[in-house]
Amino acid sequence: MKAAFVARFPAFVSWPPDHQPSDPIQLCLSPSHPFGVQVREASEAAKGRLRPMVVRELGSREAATECHVLYVAPQDGRLLRQTRDKPILTVGDEPDFCERGGVINLRVVGGRVRFEIALNQARRVGLGIDPQLLQLATRVLGGRP
Repeated sequence: MKAAFVARFPAFVSWPPDHQPSDPIQLCLSPSHPFGVQVREASEAAKGRLRPMVVRELGSREAATECHVLYVAPQDGRLLRQTRDKPILTVGDEPDFCERGGVINLRVVGGRVRFEIALNQARRVGLGIDPQLLQLATRVLGGRP
């Protein structure tokens, strides 16, 4: 289920004019990611409803600065530091991900995937988050729009 969320988040995000993703959106997975096949399947299933998307698995020394969306596995925290000031939608799934500069943190609560959004971080890097997505979040850091 987390893979489906990661693949659908870009539909609810806008990038600054000078960093507007050209088609396709580059969705990158950090080297230690747990679900590359599932993200690819989810992006294929959403075809036609979302913008075209290319799923890339980053190598251990590859930079993430060309990504529009980046899933950061807990073991790959250096990528979060590398992208902290870039207009990249960072997604993770560890307890303090948003507090460390990530934008969306996935959590499993009662067997269901939930997420929190660091609106303050998104705004700081120039990302716009659709109010519909904000309403679905279990927690929004930095206030409501």
